[in-house]
Amino acid sequence: MKELFNTIPNSTGDGFRMKLSTGVIDIPDDNGGYIISSGCGSGKTESIKSLIRQKYNSGILYCVDTRDELGKMYDWILANLVNRELGYGDILRESDVMIISSDKERSSFLNQYRNNPEILMEKKIILITHVRFWTDLINYFLIYRPQVPVDSFDGDFKKLMVRPDLRRYILFDETPTFIRPFVEFDRTILGVFSKTDDTGNIICMSPEEIGIYYDHFIRNTKNDLFNQSYRINRIKRDAVLNLIPQYYDSWMLSESDKAGITFYPVDLCPLGVYINTHVLIFEGAGDLLFKDSRNFRLLDVDRKYNCVTEFRKIDFGLFRRNLNPRRFDEFTSRIAMLINKPTLVVCWKDINGGDDGPGKSEYAEQISEALLLKGVPKELFTVTYYGSSDNKSTNNYRDIDQIVMCGDWTLPNIESARIRRAYGTTTDTQNQKDWFFSQLITRIGIRKHDGGTYTVYYTDDFKYDFIGRMYAYFNENRVISSSHSRESCDWKNRLDSMNIRSNLKNEIVLLAMDDEDMRNAIGMDREYTKEVSFDYLENLGIKRGKRERARYKALSDILRKIKITLYIK
Repeated sequence: MKELFNTIPNSTGDGFRMKLSTGVIDIPDDNGGYIISSGCGSGKTESIKSLIRQKYNSGILYCVDTRDELGKMYDWILANLVNRELGYGDILRESDVMIISSDKERSSFLNQYRNNPEILMEKKIILITHVRFWTDLINYFLIYRPQVPVDSFDGDFKKLMVRPDLRRYILFDETPTFIRPFVEFDRTILGVFSKTDDTGNIICMSPEEIGIYYDHFIRNTKNDLFNQSYRINRIKRDAVLNLIPQYYDSWMLSESDKAGITFYPVDLCPLGVYINTHVLIFEGAGDLLFKDSRNFRLLDVDRKYNCVTEFRKIDFGLFRRNLNPRRFDEFTSRIAMLINKPTLVVCWKDINGGDDGPGKSEYAEQISEALLLKGVPKELFTVTYYGSSDNKSTNNYRDIDQIVMCGDWTLPNIESARIRRAYGTTTDTQNQKDWFFSQLITRIGIRKHDGGTYTVYYTDDFKYDFIGRMYAYFNENRVISSSHSRESCDWKNRLDSMNIRSNLKNEIVLLAMDDEDMRNAIGMDREYTKEVSFDYLENLGIKRGKRERARYKALSDILRKIKITLYIK
């Protein structure tokens, strides 16, 4: 049996070769985190199927964006792999495969998992959505046929990722961008877990005290951290209670109304640790989003697209905050004249300051109705909006010949900050916008790699340099770097959001400005040790009356609360 795009396992280890429509990518035998940047529509999912077919006995975790795509992969496995003599060791049985999904037709698996999550660790193949990976117990997803005891998850990824019994392949089909907290609760609940020490300082209770006070004041109330009906939630609750002392100090410094624990992709590949698995993120435009990741290695192809992509400007004249009905009619008339072949029309989600809620856009419906009234056959066009789930991870529009982008659109700055935090990159807003629109544009026939000509119509409010970057990317396989500094201020923004005395905060800034590793550690919420001398501190302007470590105790204590250890030699 062969998939459309085959993988060839290495005879020397767990690496393999992917033969894609855009070229060949070799995944090394060395364990670690890798970004597979092969172009959209290059055959990534087919290659994943080929890998699953040949390596299911090694333990595989498959994660994807949507329940629909998850179900498709599960059905393919049942139809093509289960109960077949494939020549790769033990025959794969249906009981070896488990899909965890909230879809009604998959509810039996979900019910098993909720009350017996350990069952996952015996399955050869597990299929889950990206969201579930970060919000459930990650260790149960990663461990395969345990060789050593499996303790309650304590958030220590350095310890977890070197276990000898991890699944050989952790596969993310497309990039997880929507990463929800493992737990989140109102900050006022911290009062239940607090006490005062002998000097009057508010400190965290011991784990034993936390359990007692939780049982007395929070369990089975509206403030309970998890629904207690299922065993999986009770295990998650116990894990959170054990983690509270680790996060307490940073929560107390934060000015946010919420306290929470979030795990990220970078946690799977801790710096300086040789992990015992392959973590593979299959991202068609990885060269735009992950080029400078400190935790993942980029594996790229020489040329992603072989089509001619034309970019043509059209007059717009509309403003999102104040949409003029007459100009709207004129603009939709211009669009209608362009639609003489299958067309994808993309617009803003909301206008005039409105908000239609998730998954709905009255403005998109308004454009669709206007085009129908102007005589455009409904089978010739589809209207969607920026940020819709169909902007990526779908093949539904692959037979469409042209796309019309109605109005410039930029992701909020916070989105690129989240990518930097999640993947250890230097991604800025320009990189992320380029990534988003490359994903959007490749929903149409460009993804077929058929050498044809496709047209991208864009309104005149898009900036010239952005269109130039898109042209270079699709037609010249060239990434044009950002014209401004890529140094982010995530570390500074995090400090600014903390309730730290101004004089100490200024001293932390002085220390960080002279140390890129310290800046990264603050921005990524990582542990870091900084060794300094009294001369070094004084040269930075951090002086005390006497050269005594005790004089720097307040600074050392506050740094320790953000996981930075200051060691004065």
